[in-house]
Parts: sequence; C-alpha cells; structure tokens
Amino acid sequence: MSNSSPLRSLLGKLLLACVATCSAGAQAQAPYPSKPIRLVVPFPAGGAVDNFARTIQPELSVQLGQPVIIINKPGGGSQIAAADILSSPADGYTVFVAQIGDYTVNPVLYKSSNYLPPRDFDGVTMAVRAPQVMLANATNTKVNSLKTLKDTMAQRGANLLYSSFGAGTAPHLLGHILGRNAAAQLTHVPYKGFPPAMQALLTNEVDLLFDAVPGAVNMMRGGKVVPLAVADTQRNSHLPNVPTTAEIGLPGLVMDFWIGMAVKKGTPRTIVNRLNEAFDKAVGNPDNLKRFTDLGYARVSMTPEQFDTVVRTELEKMKPLIAETGVVVD
Repeated sequence: MSNSSPLRSLLGKLLLACVATCSAGAQAQAPYPSKPIRLVVPFPAGGAVDNFARTIQPELSVQLGQPVIIINKPGGGSQIAAADILSSPADGYTVFVAQIGDYTVNPVLYKSSNYLPPRDFDGVTMAVRAPQVMLANATNTKVNSLKTLKDTMAQRGANLLYSSFGAGTAPHLLGHILGRNAAAQLTHVPYKGFPPAMQALLTNEVDLLFDAVPGAVNMMRGGKVVPLAVADTQRNSHLPNVPTTAEIGLPGLVMDFWIGMAVKKGTPRTIVNRLNEAFDKAVGNPDNLKRFTDLGYARVSMTPEQFDTVVRTELEKMKPLIAETGVVVD
C-alpha cells in the first residue's frame, strides 16, 4: 500500500497535467471567431465610413456568428485608430475600416505618421468605391459649365479658387492635378471639414469643389450645384450625362473614394480569408447592396492580395503628388 500511494499520486498529477494541457490546446485551437469582433472607424459617428460600417454590421455579425462592435476613434489623421489596431494582437478580432485618405494619403502626408499599410497591415478587401465629381455653382458666371471652365482657364491671368476639407485630401489633390494638367492657375482654399467647403461653393466664395458621387448626387438635387466631369475612366450610372475627365481631355484626373478593411500585419491567412468572405457577403446582402447602390457606390470584390496590390500602387502614386503640393503635416 505504501508503494502504491505515491504511484497513484504521481499518476493523478500526470492526469491533471494532461487534462490542463489538452484543455489549453483546445482553447488555443478554437475556431475563429470565438468572441466579438471590433471594427475601428477612424472618424466620428455619422460620417460616410461610419455609416458604411453600421450598414453592414448586422449582416456581418450573422456571417461571423459573433457580435460586431463599432469603435469610433477619430483624430490625428487616423493615427489614433491605427494605434489601436497596432497595439492589439494580430488575431483578426480588431479590424481597421479605412478609406483612401487615411490608408494611402495620410501615411505620406503626415511626417510623423505612426503607420504604413504595407509594413503594418494586411489588407482584407476593398468593399465599395465611388468616383469623385468636379462641381461648380450654377449661378457662378465664371464657371458653371465645361465651356465656361475651359474659357476661364484659357484667359491670361485667370485664377480659379477651389475648396477642400483640408490639405492633402482628395479634393485638394484633384484640384492640384487639374491645374497642372490644364496648365491653369488654381488656388487651393482649405476649410475645416466638408460642410464649410461645400458652403463656400454654394455662396460662390470658391469656383470649384470635388466631391464623391454619393455626396455630389445629394447636393445636385437642389439644382444649385452642377457637375462638370466625373474623375473616372468610365461614365457613372448615377450621372450618365456627365462626361468623364478622360472625355474632356484630362485622363490623369482620376481618383476614387473607396472604403476597405485591414487587420494587423501577421494575422493568420485563414482568418484574413474568413474576414474577406464575411465582408463580401455583408456588402452583397441585397438590402445593403441596394442602399449602397442608391447612394452612388459600386460594390467591389477583391481578394486580400488584390487589395494589398492596389494600396501599394496608390501609395507610390501619392508620394510624388503630395510632394508636388509641398504640403507636409507634422
């Protein structure tokens, strides 16, 4: 008996150790996802990116079988949101909901940017896109049509003002490209946010403004804002009678507004692919897709690898463009 007791004790300890090890292993190998997923939005509630996230939130939760929580972290040129992602584990439970500006412009624009997508993130997918539109005020006799735009730009000493919601934003960069490609004098007037930039156009404080199709369509309904050209290579279904910039002789004047998703670099590829599938189905949900289409977005289906390639290409394109403007934000 005295010899069997220590043996039983040893066997008991080994059994407990085995159970603990097997339990830990099973826990570590739990199928993804096994807890709520956080969507980090680098803008306040109510904006285009936030509305996109909230539109797909219910269906995304269905696809993933877990609650989806939206976290708004605005400010710092998206660096606050990026820091949240980078400080989280690379496990697919924290997802960056990004758009062209914070993903391919801000890392170049901000001198002290704390992130660079190809280095720090793995792309999941691009979800929706919409081209930018060149807008003018119908009451502005200097520029209210393509003809008046061309005539004014051809005049010696003519100077057109265009607004944007900040240095380095898509409207700023497009105005810069327009002036360069058309060999015309355009002066950038930045405002603190999009509403005052649009208000400046409505009151004829400026002559031009670029806006993405969803916002532009809403503003045109009142009749005071008129579209001059779509900054794309093909006509837009919402604006079938508006020519593209390529059609008016400005093929280099092309830029999308897009929304996509990314996770921290090093996230297992199986998880990235699972998220890609879930986001694609959430965007493609008939009700969601109709809403996005009605707003002027086009659905995009991309593999993670395709999205990463687009991002690298756009970053390389943005570097010299932003250098030309001379804008650097500390």
